[in-house]
Amino acid sequence: MFSPVSPVHRIARINYGPRALAFAYIFLVIALLISERGGSPWVIAFAVLQFIVYPHLAYLHTRLAADSKQAEMRNLLADALLLGAWAAQMHFPLWTTCGLLLGPSLVNSAHGGLKRLALALLLFAAGALIWASAVGFAFHPETDLVVSGLSALGIVGYASWIGILVHEQNRHLLRTRSALKNTEDQFRFIAEHEGELVSVLDAGGNFRYASPAHARYVSAEACAPGRAWIDLVHDEDRLQARLFVNLLASNKSRERIQLRMFPVNGRWHILECRGNPVIDEEGHTQMIVLVSRDVAARLQADIDYQLNRSQSAGPENPGS
Repeated sequence: MFSPVSPVHRIARINYGPRALAFAYIFLVIALLISERGGSPWVIAFAVLQFIVYPHLAYLHTRLAADSKQAEMRNLLADALLLGAWAAQMHFPLWTTCGLLLGPSLVNSAHGGLKRLALALLLFAAGALIWASAVGFAFHPETDLVVSGLSALGIVGYASWIGILVHEQNRHLLRTRSALKNTEDQFRFIAEHEGELVSVLDAGGNFRYASPAHARYVSAEACAPGRAWIDLVHDEDRLQARLFVNLLASNKSRERIQLRMFPVNGRWHILECRGNPVIDEEGHTQMIVLVSRDVAARLQADIDYQLNRSQSAGPENPGS
């Protein structure tokens, strides 16, 4: 069943480039082998269709199929069947046959484990047996130095390429997991300080969001997106505030500071600011989440407590 062209599954997109380049390389080896052993123009024509045209038709199949993932899974099995037939056509040259078998074995096992590996091997053998029974079985494992060398180079190169792709996929998974964990930490960080002043800054210290609680201290314009957070800090504390933001942006860890902020009628509020950077998949600081709490009342209460305690103790009685 086919549908209009739609986004292709990630597996089909990843496999398209390696398949097209690998098949083009196989064509080079097959063409040299045909030149060495002799072959009809029909064999050359079918080699062009198989190794130059087919990879693009296979990708078009995934573009048009309703289920592009399943279409690509069928393509991978078709690769094994067709390459087995070509191994028989070329009379099973040893190095070249190993190269033809390596591709479908690696890719199918990567996408389906032992089950798909076994199925790919069976289809490769079936393709070889069916075609050998049609054209006649012959076994000529020897090839000249050029064909053998190119085949060995292709095996090493393709295996290395698949290894690099797997490595990149693993890195992508690790970055995704790290980003998800970081997002969970941000939600937990904000939830633990619900009701306090929560602001989100970009890496340069400009507002991206300010919670409604800010309205108790400043106008909405003062903390609008794009405005500098540091403008709300007392002049004498701005150097510390700037270092605080830079440390959060570069150090990737939570930090805490006390600053004088939000002047109201000449009176500055003392805020304890706790910052938590949000890291993207590449390890760069995407934004900074700040949770601030007015601690002026607490500090005043501590001062009053110390004064009352000192007064309650009184001067020491020398006659006692």
